[in-house]
Amino acid sequence: MKKEFNMLNYFNTRALFMGIGLSRVISYAHEYSYISVILGTIIGVFLLYLLKLEMKSSFINVLLNSCIIIVSLVILINMISTMYLTKMPKLLIGLPFCLVLLYLLNKKEIVLYRISSILLFFNLVCYIFAFFSLARYFTLDNFYFTDVSIKSILISAIEFALYSVTPTFLTRNSETKDISIYKTYIVSAFTMGIIIMLAIGILGSNVSSIVRYPEYLILKEVSLTTAIQNIENIVSYMWIIDVFILLASCGNSIKNNVKNKWVINIVIPILLFITTYMNNHYEFILLLYRYSPFILSGVLIVLWLSNKKLIFER
Repeated sequence: MKKEFNMLNYFNTRALFMGIGLSRVISYAHEYSYISVILGTIIGVFLLYLLKLEMKSSFINVLLNSCIIIVSLVILINMISTMYLTKMPKLLIGLPFCLVLLYLLNKKEIVLYRISSILLFFNLVCYIFAFFSLARYFTLDNFYFTDVSIKSILISAIEFALYSVTPTFLTRNSETKDISIYKTYIVSAFTMGIIIMLAIGILGSNVSSIVRYPEYLILKEVSLTTAIQNIENIVSYMWIIDVFILLASCGNSIKNNVKNKWVINIVIPILLFITTYMNNHYEFILLLYRYSPFILSGVLIVLWLSNKKLIFER
């Protein structure tokens, strides 16, 4: 299952940047964000190499994966309600995703891997198309160097590592010691680095750090011809795919680490109602945006404390 897991890891590494991670990284480092991406990737690879963090308790598994599912669902529902379905109730936005998620999780695990293979192809096509379409709008004039402290760059790098590596620890298993896990992580982190640089190069670091979805705003520049506009609504599906695969990965991790597989059919609806309540009260979204690094740090610390072996056996 190494190859299949690494395929999921590509999506999982990117998912938490939508709406939160990307703007937070830029808000600290601004035009020096490329340094944060490099340092953050190095930190992430170091953590993946050094620490063997696996689920040792069913309760902790459900708790930690539920935290990530809540964060992911809040991001997903808020993004869709903000950019697409502004008048639709939040519950109705999240309900189809949860129904599809439950249907997927009640199938054999191989179904998840097959679907992720198909979605990976679509995701890469969208990414490549967006990159070549946006490259012409990229300008170095937005990279005027301001007074950014080393401390801010380091904080940005640490947050980049947290957003990218935490989902990997929650969904990995003892079979994933292959070096390909590092390759997949680096490739995925590299694609996020390109997106961060495009956001700064097109919108500027100040705008990118203020708006909630800079990755969506830059896609508004994408078009096939003057007659075919608003194609960003299709290309931006790659962000939705990232988050959905993370939801499926965390749900699959819960299912695989509990004795009664039907528990997932109870957990997902409960989490949907929690996230719906949070999305209906914007102050919770702001709190999530502000404290998400601490939430992810807490997830890793609890996971670390629950492990007996912390270093890979060589």
